[in-house]
Amino acid sequence: MVVFKDGRVQQEEPEKPKKKTERVLDNWLMKYGEYTIESESPEQFHLWTGLSILGSAVRRNVWLNQGTHILYPNMYVILIGPPGRVRKSTSIRLGRHLLLGLDGIHFGSDSCTREDLIKSLGKISVMAKQAAMTIHSTELSSLIEPSGIKMIQFLTDIFDGDIKWQYSTKHQGKDLIENPVLNILAATTPTWIADGLPADIVGHGFISRVLFVYGADRRFLKPFPGQLDAELAKNLRADLDHISRIEGTFQWGEGSKDTYKAIYEEIDRTKPKDYRVEGFHNRKDIYTLKVAMLLSIARSDDLVMYPGDITTAYAALSAIEESMHKTFSAVGKYDHAADTERLLEAIMESGELTSEEIHRRFSAAGDVDQIGKMIQMLISQGVIMREVKKGAPTVFRVVRQSKGGSEPVAREPEESPSD
Repeated sequence: MVVFKDGRVQQEEPEKPKKKTERVLDNWLMKYGEYTIESESPEQFHLWTGLSILGSAVRRNVWLNQGTHILYPNMYVILIGPPGRVRKSTSIRLGRHLLLGLDGIHFGSDSCTREDLIKSLGKISVMAKQAAMTIHSTELSSLIEPSGIKMIQFLTDIFDGDIKWQYSTKHQGKDLIENPVLNILAATTPTWIADGLPADIVGHGFISRVLFVYGADRRFLKPFPGQLDAELAKNLRADLDHISRIEGTFQWGEGSKDTYKAIYEEIDRTKPKDYRVEGFHNRKDIYTLKVAMLLSIARSDDLVMYPGDITTAYAALSAIEESMHKTFSAVGKYDHAADTERLLEAIMESGELTSEEIHRRFSAAGDVDQIGKMIQMLISQGVIMREVKKGAPTVFRVVRQSKGGSEPVAREPEESPSD
Protein backbone atom coordinates (compact mmCIF):
# COMPACT_ATOMS: atom_id res chain seq x y z
CA MET A 1 0.00 0.00 0.00
CA VAL A 2 0.97 3.69 -0.38
CA VAL A 3 0.87 6.04 2.68
CA PHE A 4 0.60 9.78 1.86
CA LYS A 5 1.91 12.61 4.09
CA ASP A 6 -1.63 13.55 5.22
CA GLY A 7 -2.20 10.01 6.50
CA ARG A 8 -4.31 8.75 3.62
CA VAL A 9 -3.72 5.16 2.63
CA GLN A 10 -4.15 3.80 -0.85
CA GLN A 11 -3.97 0.12 -1.68
CA GLU A 12 -1.77 -0.58 -4.70
CA GLU A 13 -3.43 -2.46 -7.52
CA PRO A 14 -1.83 -5.89 -7.65
CA GLU A 15 0.04 -6.73 -10.82
CA LYS A 16 -1.99 -8.91 -13.11
CA PRO A 17 -0.53 -12.43 -12.95
CA LYS A 18 0.96 -13.67 -16.18
CA LYS A 19 -0.78 -16.50 -17.92
CA LYS A 20 1.07 -19.76 -17.34
CA THR A 21 1.79 -21.69 -20.49
CA GLU A 22 3.88 -24.66 -21.50
CA ARG A 23 5.48 -25.68 -24.76
CA VAL A 24 3.74 -28.28 -26.88
CA LEU A 25 6.35 -28.71 -29.62
CA ASP A 26 10.03 -29.56 -29.33
CA ASN A 27 11.10 -27.06 -31.99
CA TRP A 28 8.70 -24.41 -33.28
CA LEU A 29 10.66 -23.60 -36.43
CA MET A 30 11.05 -27.22 -37.50
CA LYS A 31 7.33 -27.82 -37.01
CA TYR A 32 6.53 -24.67 -38.96
CA GLY A 33 8.44 -26.19 -41.85
CA GLU A 34 6.19 -29.24 -41.63
CA TYR A 35 3.12 -27.01 -41.45
CA THR A 36 4.00 -25.32 -44.77
CA ILE A 37 4.87 -28.55 -46.61
CA GLU A 38 1.88 -28.25 -48.98
CA SER A 39 2.97 -24.82 -50.22
CA GLU A 40 4.81 -24.50 -53.52
CA SER A 41 6.82 -21.48 -52.33
CA PRO A 42 10.60 -21.87 -52.07
CA GLU A 43 11.77 -23.42 -48.81
CA GLN A 44 13.82 -20.28 -48.11
CA PHE A 45 10.62 -18.21 -48.08
CA HIS A 46 9.08 -20.39 -45.39
CA LEU A 47 12.26 -20.46 -43.29
CA TRP A 48 12.56 -16.69 -43.19
CA THR A 49 8.84 -16.18 -42.76
CA GLY A 50 9.02 -18.50 -39.74
CA LEU A 51 11.98 -16.60 -38.28
CA SER A 52 10.18 -13.30 -38.87
CA ILE A 53 7.09 -14.58 -37.05
CA LEU A 54 9.25 -15.58 -34.08
CA GLY A 55 10.81 -12.10 -34.06
CA SER A 56 7.33 -10.56 -34.01
CA ALA A 57 6.33 -12.77 -31.09
CA VAL A 58 9.31 -12.00 -28.83
CA ARG A 59 9.38 -8.22 -29.59
CA ARG A 60 11.66 -6.51 -27.00
CA ASN A 61 11.07 -9.18 -24.39
CA VAL A 62 14.42 -10.87 -25.06
CA TRP A 63 17.74 -9.30 -25.96
CA LEU A 64 21.50 -9.69 -26.05
CA ASN A 65 23.73 -7.24 -24.18
CA GLN A 66 26.60 -6.39 -26.52
CA GLY A 67 28.28 -3.95 -24.15
CA THR A 68 27.98 -0.83 -26.28
CA HIS A 69 24.41 -1.61 -27.28
CA ILE A 70 21.43 -3.89 -26.69
CA LEU A 71 20.51 -6.16 -29.60
CA TYR A 72 16.92 -7.26 -30.19
CA PRO A 73 15.97 -10.04 -32.63
CA ASN A 74 13.67 -7.91 -34.80
CA MET A 75 14.15 -8.15 -38.56
CA TYR A 76 13.15 -6.64 -41.88
CA VAL A 77 12.55 -9.56 -44.25
CA ILE A 78 11.56 -9.00 -47.89
CA LEU A 79 10.72 -11.92 -50.17
CA ILE A 80 11.83 -11.28 -53.76
CA GLY A 81 10.71 -13.13 -56.87
CA PRO A 82 8.91 -12.92 -60.21
CA PRO A 83 5.26 -11.85 -59.94
CA GLY A 84 2.85 -14.74 -59.30
CA ARG A 85 5.43 -17.47 -59.83
CA VAL A 86 6.84 -18.18 -56.37
CA ARG A 87 3.78 -17.54 -54.18
CA LYS A 88 5.32 -14.79 -52.05
CA SER A 89 1.99 -13.63 -50.63
CA THR A 90 1.01 -17.18 -49.67
CA SER A 91 4.21 -17.52 -47.65
CA ILE A 92 3.45 -14.36 -45.71
CA ARG A 93 -0.19 -15.24 -45.04
CA LEU A 94 0.67 -18.70 -43.70
CA GLY A 95 2.86 -17.13 -41.04
CA ARG A 96 0.61 -14.16 -40.28
CA HIS A 97 -2.35 -16.45 -39.58
CA LEU A 98 -0.51 -17.90 -36.56
CA LEU A 99 0.12 -14.48 -34.97
CA LEU A 100 -3.46 -13.24 -35.16
CA GLY A 101 -5.13 -12.89 -31.78
CA LEU A 102 -2.02 -13.24 -29.61
CA ASP A 103 -1.78 -10.85 -26.65
CA GLY A 104 0.53 -7.90 -27.17
CA ILE A 105 0.93 -8.36 -30.93
CA HIS A 106 0.09 -5.17 -32.81
CA PHE A 107 -0.15 -5.06 -36.60
CA GLY A 108 0.54 -1.95 -38.61
CA SER A 109 -1.14 -1.07 -41.88
CA ASP A 110 0.50 -2.54 -44.95
CA SER A 111 -0.05 0.80 -46.69
CA CYS A 112 0.44 4.04 -44.80
CA THR A 113 2.38 7.28 -44.72
CA ARG A 114 5.44 7.83 -42.56
CA GLU A 115 3.48 10.19 -40.33
CA ASP A 116 0.69 7.64 -39.82
CA LEU A 117 3.22 4.97 -38.87
CA ILE A 118 4.92 7.29 -36.37
CA LYS A 119 1.58 8.13 -34.73
CA SER A 120 0.55 4.47 -34.57
CA LEU A 121 3.80 3.49 -32.84
CA GLY A 122 3.41 6.43 -30.47
CA LYS A 123 -0.09 5.31 -29.47
CA ILE A 124 1.13 1.77 -28.78
CA SER A 125 3.94 3.07 -26.56
CA VAL A 126 1.36 4.90 -24.45
CA MET A 127 -0.79 1.77 -24.01
CA ALA A 128 2.03 -0.75 -23.49
CA LYS A 129 5.53 -0.84 -22.05
CA GLN A 130 6.97 -1.20 -25.55
CA ALA A 131 5.99 0.12 -28.97
CA ALA A 132 6.08 -3.28 -30.65
CA MET A 133 4.63 -3.50 -34.14
CA THR A 134 4.59 -5.99 -36.99
CA ILE A 135 3.98 -4.94 -40.59
CA HIS A 136 3.04 -7.58 -43.14
CA SER A 137 2.85 -6.22 -46.67
CA THR A 138 2.32 -8.51 -49.64
CA GLU A 139 3.54 -5.67 -51.86
CA LEU A 140 6.39 -3.54 -50.55
CA SER A 141 5.40 -0.66 -52.82
CA SER A 142 2.25 -0.14 -50.71
CA LEU A 143 4.41 0.59 -47.69
CA ILE A 144 7.14 2.65 -49.32
CA GLU A 145 5.49 4.69 -52.07
CA PRO A 146 3.11 6.90 -50.00
CA SER A 147 6.09 8.65 -48.35
CA GLY A 148 9.03 7.52 -50.48
CA ILE A 149 12.50 8.29 -49.16
CA LYS A 150 11.06 9.73 -45.92
CA MET A 151 9.61 6.31 -45.06
CA ILE A 152 12.92 4.64 -45.89
CA GLN A 153 14.77 7.05 -43.62
CA PHE A 154 12.35 6.42 -40.76
CA LEU A 155 12.53 2.63 -41.12
CA THR A 156 16.31 2.89 -41.06
CA ASP A 157 16.28 5.10 -37.98
CA ILE A 158 13.84 3.00 -35.94
CA PHE A 159 15.41 -0.37 -36.74
CA ASP A 160 17.87 -0.54 -33.84
CA GLY A 161 15.17 0.12 -31.24
CA ASP A 162 16.62 3.00 -29.22
CA ILE A 163 14.80 3.62 -25.93
CA LYS A 164 13.17 6.81 -27.18
CA TRP A 165 12.52 8.19 -30.64
CA GLN A 166 11.17 11.71 -30.97
CA TYR A 167 9.83 13.53 -33.99
CA SER A 168 8.99 17.24 -33.99
CA THR A 169 7.01 19.23 -36.51
CA LYS A 170 6.53 22.97 -36.77
CA HIS A 171 2.75 22.89 -36.63
CA GLN A 172 1.80 19.57 -35.02
CA GLY A 173 4.17 19.41 -32.05
CA LYS A 174 6.10 16.33 -30.98
CA ASP A 175 5.55 12.61 -31.44
CA LEU A 176 7.31 10.37 -28.94
CA ILE A 177 7.88 6.65 -29.41
CA GLU A 178 9.20 4.82 -26.36
CA ASN A 179 10.86 1.40 -26.56
CA PRO A 180 10.15 0.83 -30.25
CA VAL A 181 10.65 -2.51 -31.99
CA LEU A 182 9.50 -3.02 -35.55
CA ASN A 183 9.33 -6.24 -37.55
CA ILE A 184 8.60 -6.17 -41.27
CA LEU A 185 7.74 -9.08 -43.54
CA ALA A 186 7.01 -7.96 -47.09
CA ALA A 187 7.29 -9.04 -50.72
CA THR A 188 8.09 -7.51 -54.09
CA THR A 189 9.85 -8.13 -57.40
CA PRO A 190 13.36 -7.21 -58.65
CA THR A 191 11.71 -4.94 -61.21
CA TRP A 192 9.98 -2.88 -58.50
CA ILE A 193 13.26 -2.63 -56.57
CA ALA A 194 14.76 -1.04 -59.69
CA ASP A 195 11.79 1.10 -60.71
CA GLY A 196 10.18 1.94 -57.36
CA LEU A 197 13.13 2.75 -55.10
CA PRO A 198 15.43 5.78 -55.47
CA ALA A 199 18.32 5.24 -57.88
CA ASP A 200 20.96 5.52 -55.15
CA ILE A 201 19.15 3.19 -52.71
CA VAL A 202 21.92 0.57 -52.85
CA GLY A 203 24.22 2.82 -50.86
CA HIS A 204 21.54 3.64 -48.26
CA GLY A 205 21.64 2.23 -44.74
CA PHE A 206 18.15 0.81 -45.20
CA ILE A 207 19.40 -1.81 -47.67
CA SER A 208 22.02 -3.10 -45.22
CA ARG A 209 19.30 -3.67 -42.62
CA VAL A 210 17.04 -5.71 -44.89
CA LEU A 211 17.19 -9.45 -45.51
CA PHE A 212 16.31 -9.83 -49.18
CA VAL A 213 15.34 -13.46 -49.73
CA TYR A 214 15.38 -14.23 -53.45
CA GLY A 215 13.50 -17.09 -55.06
CA ALA A 216 13.11 -17.66 -58.80
CA ASP A 217 11.14 -20.92 -58.87
CA ARG A 218 8.61 -22.91 -56.89
CA ARG A 219 10.13 -25.84 -55.02
CA PHE A 220 7.63 -28.19 -56.70
CA LEU A 221 4.39 -28.05 -58.66
CA LYS A 222 1.29 -28.95 -56.68
CA PRO A 223 -1.93 -28.07 -58.50
CA PHE A 224 -4.01 -29.64 -55.73
CA PRO A 225 -2.36 -28.83 -52.37
CA GLY A 226 -3.63 -30.69 -49.35
CA GLN A 227 -5.33 -29.15 -46.36
CA LEU A 228 -3.25 -27.45 -43.68
CA ASP A 229 -2.82 -29.51 -40.51
CA ALA A 230 -5.32 -27.88 -38.14
CA GLU A 231 -3.94 -29.60 -35.06
CA LEU A 232 -0.40 -28.54 -35.89
CA ALA A 233 -1.60 -24.97 -36.50
CA LYS A 234 -3.22 -25.00 -33.06
CA ASN A 235 0.01 -26.19 -31.44
CA LEU A 236 2.13 -23.68 -33.35
CA ARG A 237 -0.13 -20.87 -32.19
CA ALA A 238 -0.06 -22.13 -28.60
CA ASP A 239 3.72 -22.25 -28.59
CA LEU A 240 3.93 -18.79 -30.12
CA ASP A 241 1.80 -17.57 -27.24
CA HIS A 242 4.20 -19.24 -24.82
CA ILE A 243 7.27 -17.84 -26.58
CA SER A 244 5.78 -14.35 -26.59
CA ARG A 245 5.76 -14.41 -22.76
CA ILE A 246 9.44 -15.32 -22.28
CA GLU A 247 11.49 -12.43 -20.93
CA GLY A 248 15.15 -11.89 -20.21
CA THR A 249 18.66 -11.49 -21.58
CA PHE A 250 20.40 -14.08 -23.71
CA GLN A 251 23.59 -15.70 -22.46
CA TRP A 252 26.51 -17.19 -24.35
CA GLY A 253 26.67 -20.97 -24.13
CA GLU A 254 29.93 -22.85 -23.75
CA GLY A 255 32.11 -22.33 -26.81
CA SER A 256 29.69 -19.93 -28.49
CA LYS A 257 31.88 -16.86 -28.09
CA ASP A 258 34.77 -18.62 -29.83
CA THR A 259 32.43 -19.71 -32.62
CA TYR A 260 31.11 -16.18 -33.09
CA LYS A 261 34.62 -14.68 -32.99
CA ALA A 262 35.70 -16.95 -35.86
CA ILE A 263 32.63 -15.99 -37.91
CA TYR A 264 33.10 -12.31 -37.09
CA GLU A 265 36.67 -12.43 -38.39
CA GLU A 266 35.63 -14.38 -41.49
CA ILE A 267 33.03 -11.74 -42.38
CA ASP A 268 35.67 -9.02 -41.99
CA ARG A 269 38.20 -10.64 -44.32
CA THR A 270 35.78 -11.66 -47.07
CA LYS A 271 33.95 -9.64 -49.68
CA PRO A 272 30.62 -10.36 -51.41
CA LYS A 273 30.70 -11.13 -55.13
CA ASP A 274 28.55 -8.09 -55.92
CA TYR A 275 29.19 -4.58 -54.56
CA ARG A 276 25.45 -4.03 -54.14
CA VAL A 277 25.41 -6.61 -51.32
CA GLU A 278 28.31 -5.05 -49.38
CA GLY A 279 26.01 -3.26 -46.92
CA PHE A 280 24.32 -6.50 -45.93
CA HIS A 281 27.63 -8.36 -45.78
CA ASN A 282 29.09 -5.78 -43.42
CA ARG A 283 26.12 -6.18 -41.04
CA LYS A 284 26.01 -9.95 -41.36
CA ASP A 285 27.62 -10.35 -37.93
CA ILE A 286 24.71 -8.50 -36.31
CA TYR A 287 22.10 -10.57 -38.11
CA THR A 288 23.96 -13.74 -37.17
CA LEU A 289 23.26 -12.94 -33.52
CA LYS A 290 19.65 -11.96 -34.17
CA VAL A 291 18.94 -15.20 -36.00
CA ALA A 292 20.85 -17.26 -33.43
CA MET A 293 18.60 -15.88 -30.68
CA LEU A 294 15.51 -16.87 -32.68
CA LEU A 295 16.84 -20.36 -33.38
CA SER A 296 17.47 -20.82 -29.67
CA ILE A 297 14.06 -19.61 -28.52
CA ALA A 298 12.37 -21.74 -31.18
CA ARG A 299 13.30 -24.84 -29.19
CA SER A 300 13.99 -23.74 -25.61
CA ASP A 301 13.15 -21.24 -22.86
CA ASP A 302 16.70 -21.16 -21.46
CA LEU A 303 17.80 -18.03 -23.42
CA VAL A 304 21.22 -19.48 -24.20
CA MET A 305 22.93 -19.28 -27.59
CA TYR A 306 24.99 -22.35 -28.34
CA PRO A 307 27.65 -22.78 -31.05
CA GLY A 308 25.16 -24.68 -33.21
CA ASP A 309 22.74 -21.75 -33.13
CA ILE A 310 25.45 -19.38 -34.33
CA THR A 311 26.79 -21.61 -37.11
CA THR A 312 23.26 -22.42 -38.34
CA ALA A 313 22.35 -18.72 -38.35
CA TYR A 314 25.48 -17.85 -40.29
CA ALA A 315 24.84 -20.63 -42.82
CA ALA A 316 21.25 -19.46 -43.36
CA LEU A 317 22.41 -15.89 -43.94
CA SER A 318 25.18 -17.02 -46.29
CA ALA A 319 22.61 -18.97 -48.30
CA ILE A 320 20.49 -15.89 -48.98
CA GLU A 321 23.57 -13.74 -49.56
CA GLU A 322 24.56 -16.08 -52.40
CA SER A 323 21.54 -15.02 -54.46
CA MET A 324 20.84 -11.60 -52.93
CA HIS A 325 22.56 -9.78 -55.81
CA LYS A 326 19.70 -10.91 -58.06
CA THR A 327 17.45 -8.59 -56.08
CA PHE A 328 19.42 -5.66 -57.47
CA SER A 329 20.11 -7.05 -60.92
CA ALA A 330 17.98 -4.32 -62.51
CA VAL A 331 19.34 -1.54 -60.29
CA GLY A 332 21.96 0.77 -61.75
CA LYS A 333 22.71 3.75 -63.94
CA TYR A 334 22.17 1.73 -67.10
CA ASP A 335 18.92 3.15 -68.49
CA HIS A 336 17.57 -0.22 -69.60
CA ALA A 337 18.62 -2.21 -66.53
CA ALA A 338 15.02 -3.14 -65.67
CA ASP A 339 14.27 -4.22 -69.25
CA THR A 340 17.46 -6.29 -69.31
CA GLU A 341 16.36 -8.05 -66.12
CA ARG A 342 12.97 -8.78 -67.66
CA LEU A 343 14.69 -10.23 -70.71
CA LEU A 344 16.78 -12.54 -68.52
CA GLU A 345 13.68 -13.67 -66.63
CA ALA A 346 11.92 -14.40 -69.94
CA ILE A 347 14.80 -16.55 -71.18
CA MET A 348 14.97 -18.38 -67.84
CA GLU A 349 11.24 -19.13 -67.86
CA SER A 350 11.19 -20.26 -71.50
CA GLY A 351 14.41 -22.25 -71.41
CA GLU A 352 15.51 -20.59 -74.63
CA LEU A 353 14.38 -17.80 -76.95
CA THR A 354 15.24 -17.12 -80.57
CA SER A 355 16.44 -13.72 -81.69
CA GLU A 356 13.13 -13.16 -83.47
CA GLU A 357 11.13 -14.03 -80.34
CA ILE A 358 13.19 -11.60 -78.24
CA HIS A 359 12.74 -8.73 -80.67
CA ARG A 360 9.02 -9.44 -80.95
CA ARG A 361 8.39 -9.72 -77.22
CA PHE A 362 10.56 -6.75 -76.23
CA SER A 363 9.80 -4.34 -79.05
CA ALA A 364 8.47 -1.83 -76.50
CA ALA A 365 11.89 -1.70 -74.80
CA GLY A 366 13.61 -0.06 -77.76
CA ASP A 367 14.75 -0.39 -81.35
CA VAL A 368 16.87 -3.18 -82.82
CA ASP A 369 20.13 -1.65 -81.60
CA GLN A 370 18.85 -1.20 -78.03
CA ILE A 371 17.59 -4.77 -77.79
CA GLY A 372 20.92 -5.94 -79.16
CA LYS A 373 22.71 -4.01 -76.41
CA MET A 374 20.52 -5.69 -73.79
CA ILE A 375 21.39 -9.12 -75.16
CA GLN A 376 25.09 -8.25 -75.27
CA MET A 377 24.96 -7.02 -71.68
CA LEU A 378 23.65 -10.41 -70.51
CA ILE A 379 26.25 -12.25 -72.60
CA SER A 380 29.02 -10.09 -71.12
CA GLN A 381 27.77 -10.91 -67.63
CA GLY A 382 28.05 -14.60 -68.43
CA VAL A 383 24.42 -15.34 -67.65
CA ILE A 384 23.24 -16.18 -71.18
CA MET A 385 24.92 -17.49 -74.33
CA ARG A 386 24.09 -17.55 -78.00
CA GLU A 387 23.93 -20.69 -80.10
CA VAL A 388 24.12 -20.48 -83.86
CA LYS A 389 23.50 -23.49 -86.10
CA LYS A 390 23.53 -23.46 -89.85
CA GLY A 391 20.03 -23.24 -91.25
CA ALA A 392 18.46 -22.64 -87.81
CA PRO A 393 17.45 -19.44 -85.97
CA THR A 394 19.89 -17.91 -83.50
CA VAL A 395 18.97 -19.15 -80.01
CA PHE A 396 19.79 -17.62 -76.60
CA ARG A 397 19.98 -19.81 -73.50
CA VAL A 398 20.81 -19.31 -69.84
CA VAL A 399 24.32 -20.39 -68.87
CA ARG A 400 24.15 -23.25 -66.40
CA GLN A 401 25.92 -22.76 -63.08
CA SER A 402 27.83 -25.51 -61.30
CA LYS A 403 29.81 -25.61 -58.09
CA GLY A 404 32.97 -25.07 -60.08
CA GLY A 405 31.54 -22.12 -62.01
CA SER A 406 29.68 -21.53 -65.25
CA GLU A 407 29.06 -24.35 -67.69
CA PRO A 408 28.18 -22.99 -71.13
CA VAL A 409 25.94 -25.21 -73.19
CA ALA A 410 27.95 -24.48 -76.32
CA ARG A 411 30.86 -22.33 -77.46
CA GLU A 412 30.02 -18.65 -77.86
CA PRO A 413 30.34 -17.69 -81.55
CA GLU A 414 31.53 -14.24 -82.58
CA GLU A 415 28.33 -12.84 -84.06
CA SER A 416 26.41 -9.63 -83.71
CA PRO A 417 23.95 -9.89 -80.76
CA SER A 418 21.13 -8.45 -82.83
CA ASP A 419 21.26 -11.17 -85.49
